[in-house]
Amino acid sequence: MGRWLSALVAFLWLAASPAHAAGGVPMLDSDGLEQGSAKVNLEKGSVKVNATLAPLPAAIDTGTVQFEATLYKAYLLSSTDPAVEIPLASVYPSALGKIAVKATLKGNVTQLGLDRVVIVAFSKDGLNSFDVLTGTLVAP
Repeated sequence: MGRWLSALVAFLWLAASPAHAAGGVPMLDSDGLEQGSAKVNLEKGSVKVNATLAPLPAAIDTGTVQFEATLYKAYLLSSTDPAVEIPLASVYPSALGKIAVKATLKGNVTQLGLDRVVIVAFSKDGLNSFDVLTGTLVAP
């Protein structure tokens, strides 16, 4: 039974790794639903995100606060070190809610501990923000 479990774990890890996933890293909303995907190559410093977001202005419910988002921003960041984040782009969905972000960092960023791609919604006054989409990078 132990070999089967080990084989299953190895298979699931390979299937979840960005090097083996056909669509890249899934971009999940706060309910855990996939709303798009991100292809990230930290060695080359390239990021491509295709996803669906609510058109702006958008009503955002964080579970404790509700606000109207007037801006989305995309980031690469480290979940272990909040001081490490790379802004990628301001994001404005089409009328259908589609977004495409493409960023070239022009360098190897593997040593920074980056492990997430996020799209953050911001209120007009900047006092409220919420991660509306998150993609967790898995080492290949």
